Amino acid sequence: MLLAIETSSLVSSVALLHNDTLRAELTIQAKLTHSEQLMPHIADMLDKAFVPKNTIDSIAVAVGPGSFTGLRIGLATAKGLAYAWNIPIVGVSTPESLAWNSIGCADLICPLIDAQKGNVYFSLYEWQGTQLIERVPIGIKKLEDVLVTIEKYDRPVAFCGDGALLGRRVIEQKNCFFRMAPPTMVIPRAGSVALAGALRLAEGSVDDCMSLTPSYKRRSEAEVLWEKRHGGQSCL
Repeated sequence: MLLAIETSSLVSSVALLHNDTLRAELTIQAKLTHSEQLMPHIADMLDKAFVPKNTIDSIAVAVGPGSFTGLRIGLATAKGLAYAWNIPIVGVSTPESLAWNSIGCADLICPLIDAQKGNVYFSLYEWQGTQLIERVPIGIKKLEDVLVTIEKYDRPVAFCGDGALLGRRVIEQKNCFFRMAPPTMVIPRAGSVALAGALRLAEGSVDDCMSLTPSYKRRSEAEVLWEKRHGGQSCL
């Protein structure tokens, strides 16, 4: 039984995958912080799915990019459980898991994640049968610059992620080939983290519980402010 955790945005999502069956998934957008709701969500899901915690044999967790605080809470929880239960852990990038929301989609898939100050983390994927192909690796740009880049492919593109939701009007007005993914596919979901993680586990690829860290892709505002106040010295 694989436990999946997704906390890279305002969405709190946990899921249980057993072989090819999604046993349970709890996905909520609420005003509570991840520190308040993540562990209660896991406990509630296990209880309602009648799954004893000692049957969980692996963990998959979203590693970002995304919310700095959310990622830290999700990673700390996943690593703590993996260490306590002595089970393997795999990290899954948030853009990759978003692409797994639309498995088999004929369109190109462009996850956009809010990076603040008008920037978005972006990447581009394509499904070829059951294989997910990364066409453009994860980067960070202004939304308008991303759309210019994607437009050159001259193909239908499905956008997802909180960055796409924030820029929805700009995206849909930019090109008739551009569309938003449906509401069930536009947000990060632990069920998709579970599918991507299960594939890695099947291939024998696991992460080190002690060294697995979030994929921030940029420095936090706290680090930037520290350097400004201390003459360029890093706070790390």
